[in-house]
Amino acid sequence: MGEEVKPTPMEMDLLKELGNIGAGNATAALSSMLYDRKLDMVVPEVAFMSLPESIDLIGGPEAPVAGIYIEVSGDVRGHMAFLLPIDCAQGLVEQLLGHEFVEFDEMSCSVLEEVGNVVITSYLNALSSMTDLMIKPSVPGLAIDMAGAIWASILVGAELTDDYITVIKSAFSSEGRQIAGHIMLVPGEGGFHKFFNILLGTGSR
Repeated sequence: MGEEVKPTPMEMDLLKELGNIGAGNATAALSSMLYDRKLDMVVPEVAFMSLPESIDLIGGPEAPVAGIYIEVSGDVRGHMAFLLPIDCAQGLVEQLLGHEFVEFDEMSCSVLEEVGNVVITSYLNALSSMTDLMIKPSVPGLAIDMAGAIWASILVGAELTDDYITVIKSAFSSEGRQIAGHIMLVPGEGGFHKFFNILLGTGSR
């Protein structure tokens, strides 16, 4: 692990702007997936927190969740994940497939992968438009397991160099049903120092 480095006020403003634009993009995309039903967005909360804090935020290591994750390459490298409480994941499947949830079969897993991909790429598109960086997402992966197990597998692949990550708490509601989840941003080689230097135009890509 690297040194404890927290973002400056300017860097936090950048993360908050990313959260707002990304959430707006995600709202529009999810509304389309939900057959243009009205979808309300709760203003996202952006936090920079330690790994133990991030696990506690999503219910603790034993909380059952659905996790959609991708690897990011291009001018910025790292990993992003969208973690949903299991009841929210089941509710999404019901809304998109139009029938009561039974199990996480091939169809329901495909639906969750697509939702996660839409949400994550909404934030990546926001990041790209804010910075003119070239950002390439990988094909999404899906895991349904305890939060600790999913998070551990993501962090192993991420080659984490910082003790802190960015978490964007997102919530949407449609017809009285809430879709809540957390976007986790884990920077790649060089950690957040390099990440912010690139975003603020003070470092090489």
